[in-house]
Amino acid sequence: MKVFFTGALGRAKQIQAKLDQYFDALRQIGCRQRAALISYLDQDEQSFADLLEAINALESRLDGIRRDIETEIYGRRLLPDTRDDVLGLLEGIDKIPNRIQSVTRNLQLQNVDIPNLLKEDLRQLSDQIVEAIQILIKISYAFLSKPAEVRDLVSQLSRLEHEADLVEEQALALVFDAPDLELAHKLQLQGLIDRVGSICDLAEDVGDRLMVASLKRVL
Repeated sequence: MKVFFTGALGRAKQIQAKLDQYFDALRQIGCRQRAALISYLDQDEQSFADLLEAINALESRLDGIRRDIETEIYGRRLLPDTRDDVLGLLEGIDKIPNRIQSVTRNLQLQNVDIPNLLKEDLRQLSDQIVEAIQILIKISYAFLSKPAEVRDLVSQLSRLEHEADLVEEQALALVFDAPDLELAHKLQLQGLIDRVGSICDLAEDVGDRLMVASLKRVL
C-alpha cells in the first residue's frame, strides 16, 4: 500500500501493517459467516458451534486492532493526512463484524426453524455478503492509496447490494406466501432475512462514505 500517513516511516509502516491485519480479519469473519450459515442450514450443530466460536474470536480481534489504530492516531504518535476519514472508515466497518456476530448468535439463541423453501436464497445472500466485504476491502485500500479508483468500485458494490435486495425480497415473498407457516414463524423468518440482508447494506453505507471522502483527495 502506498504510504498514506505522514510521520516517521517506521510508525507509518506499523499502522499500515495493522490495517492489513484488520482487513484480513474482516475477510475471514465474512467467510466464517457464510460457513456458519451453511452449517446451520445443513443442521451440522458441531460445525456451527465451532464457527460461532471463531466468529466471536475474530470480532474481538477486530475490536482490538481497531483500538490499536485509534490509539496511534489519537495519541498523536502518527498523524494521518485525513485522520477523520480513517477513523470514520474504521467506525463504519466495525458495524459489519458486530452484525455478523449478532446474526449468528441469534440463530443459536432463537433456534430458528428454517424451511427448505428459504435455504437457497439464504445461501445466495451469504455468498453476496462475502463478495460485498471483499469489494469493500478493495474500496478501503483504493481510498488509502488510489482514491481515483474508488468510484468504480463503489458502483460494483452498489450493483451487488441491489442484487442482494432482490434476493431478500424474493425470500420474503416465499415466506409470506407459504400457507403452512404460522404467522409468528413468518415474522421470525422475516427478522432473520432482514438482519442477514442488512450486512450488505452496511457495506454499501461505508462504500458511499468513502466515495464522498475520496473526492476531496482527488480534486
